Parts: sequence; structure tokens; C-alpha cells
Amino acid sequence: MNQARTDAATDLAERAARVLPGGSTHMARAYRPAIYVARAQGSRKWLVDGREMVDYTMGHGALLLGHAHPAVVGAVREQLRRGTHYGAASPQEVEWAERIAALVPSARQLRFTASGTEAAMLALRLARVATRRSRIVKLADHFNGWSDAVSVDIDEDGLPHPVPGVPDEVAALTTVVVPEPDVIRAAVADRSAAALILEPTGAHYGRTPLDRAVVQAAREATAQTGTVLIFDEVVSGFRVAPGGMQSLLEVAPDLTLFGKVMAGGLPAGAVGGSPELMGALVSRVAHPGTFNANPLSASAGIATLDIVGTGEAQRVAAAYAEQLVAGWGRSLEASGISGRAWSLASIVHVELDDQAAQSHLADEMRARGVDLLHTSAFCSAVHTPADLEFTIDVFDASIRAAEASASAAGVS
Repeated sequence: MNQARTDAATDLAERAARVLPGGSTHMARAYRPAIYVARAQGSRKWLVDGREMVDYTMGHGALLLGHAHPAVVGAVREQLRRGTHYGAASPQEVEWAERIAALVPSARQLRFTASGTEAAMLALRLARVATRRSRIVKLADHFNGWSDAVSVDIDEDGLPHPVPGVPDEVAALTTVVVPEPDVIRAAVADRSAAALILEPTGAHYGRTPLDRAVVQAAREATAQTGTVLIFDEVVSGFRVAPGGMQSLLEVAPDLTLFGKVMAGGLPAGAVGGSPELMGALVSRVAHPGTFNANPLSASAGIATLDIVGTGEAQRVAAAYAEQLVAGWGRSLEASGISGRAWSLASIVHVELDDQAAQSHLADEMRARGVDLLHTSAFCSAVHTPADLEFTIDVFDASIRAAEASASAAGVS
């Protein structure tokens, strides 16, 4: 490895430690050693130290079409020439909303935000205004952004605990329940809940799958009690299918949260719903936001949705994911290491039974040239057979190394 490039990576890490808390801008990027990407194209990215990696973080799931897709780059480049921020409405925001509404029938009207977290905040406010209720119900371990209202979970004893920085008084307005039909029905039965928010994939974009019966029970219970049902499709929207997870489940929510794929790798989020619910934004709910539907994100989003709207990109990525699951399964069987790999459309999850080994797995794969998001892989429409072969080989070596590291730590 080129020493100058290695020194550049070390220098960046040292500089980051001085000006960024923990040396990072995102808890999921706090790798040790840190990695810094110089450029990315398709399914690959190249680090400042010269290493080339097969990428499965894919912009935290945003890049179904891979890095720097020509259509997306072209749309953004053209928009740059026209301006980056008008401080006024643009044709692009209308076209973007029209495309989303056409793909997701439950989202007849849209309001754009700058992130998925902001979309969740806005959806909860809309639900509270519509119902004149304050309490929120969420499912245990489901991630709905980092705002105060959803930063509450339950411990092993079923007791609620907010994350540090969320006052108990705020946390008391959120009820966290396990994803079981009877429990969900009971949580909204007294008609005091403004909203039930959940990931229709199950927690962490399908890492803990959610049975369709649970989602159906949530829909029935909320409809009966006038509770607003919110689907968090920030990850799954347009990735698992053009119409999102709700199209696969055939269950329509009242409000949907969008993000990631909808903007082709640029910052954006959105809330979609009926004119009746979204109409509160006309006179009752104030919602500013300097970068809402900014022309660059809108242009990237339009270009992306024009491609993924056909469903072909999802089909190709999901087929690749199936091959990856099969290959990783063969590696586990051949090694005698207990674990499993599974997928939801183009999202692959892997788990080793030895949790100590599991904790080493992503680092071992990264050291060998494959970057996962935690231990999940976001497959794209541009991953290649060569990527597949390389990734399976890296996984085979990495699970063995992770087991060895776990054993050595146990001995010490």
C-alpha cells in the first residue's frame, strides 16, 4: 500500500478527532480504523489510502442504482447550471411529488423535508393535529429517526427507557409495545393514541421480520379507533418494490415516511398521505425548512424514480441478493460456523450465533475489501458477478477470522 496514502488516512483520522466528536459525523461510520472515501462509482468505492472496496452500505441504503449513476449525475449537473436554491417553488418539486404519488397510491399528497427524521417529526405532528390526541405508540426496536418522540424503547422487563437527553416527561407520551396483534390492539383501544408508527419491514429494515398479520392487525385496530397509522418506509420505499413495502403487504397506511432512494443519494425526506390529513399543512401546521424539495435533490429524485419506477432495478438487485444469501449460506455450512443469512428484496442480513464473533464480522470484511452497514448488505442494480464471487470469498475468510478473534478474546 502506498505509504503516502496510508499517512493521508491517518492524518485525516487525527484531524477528525480534534474537530468531530468521536472523530465521526454518524454513529454507524465510527469505524476503527476509520476509512475515508476518495471517490465511488457503481458498486465500488476507493479510499484515500488506495484501497478498493465492494460497497454494500450504498449510502445507507439510498443508492439502489449504485454510486454516481449517469442519469442521476447528469440531472444534478444540469440543475447546477440552473441554480442550487431558488428560495421559491420550482417545477421539479411538482414533478417529484407527482412521481411519488403515482407509485404509492396512499400518498396522494406530499410534503418534502430534508431528512427521514424530519419526515417522522412532521408526520407525528400531523397525526396529533388530526386526532387532537398527544400519545404516540411505536413498536419495540423499530427505528423511526432520532427525534425525541420516537427515541424511547423498552428493556428486557418491558419497562420504557428513553435515550439520554430525552426528558421523562416527553418519553411518557410514547408507548412502546412488542409487535403482537393483541398487544397493539390493547395499546390503541382507549382511543388516546394519536398515531401508531412502525417499520412495515420489521425492525431495522427487516432484520427482525414483521409478520403480515401484525401489520394487518395494526391497520384494523387503528382504523377502528381513529388512530393514524404511519408506515416508516424511509429505507424500504422504492427499494423493495416501486410501491414500497405497503404494496407487497397490500396494506395502506394513513401516512408514509420516505427518504433515501427517493432522492438518489442526495438529502431528502417526505411525508405522504391523503388530502384530508395533509391539508392541515395549509392552515394549521406550520412547516418551514430551507432545503425542503431543493432543486438538486428534486432533480436527482426525478431521475432515480424514472428508472426504479419500472421495477426492473429492484428485480435485478433482489436476484443478486438471493445469490449472495446462497453463497454466504454455503460458506457457513462448509465452515461449520453456526449462523444464517437471509434477505428482504435487495437487503441482506447475516447473523452468527456466536455474538462475540458477530461483533467482529463487519470489521473483518472491511479489512478484506467489503463494506457492510453493520452486518447488513444493501445490494444494488449494478453489483456484478465479480463482486458476488469476491464478496463470498471475503465472507468465507472473515467468518473464520471473526471466530478466531472471538475465541482469542475469550481466552484472554
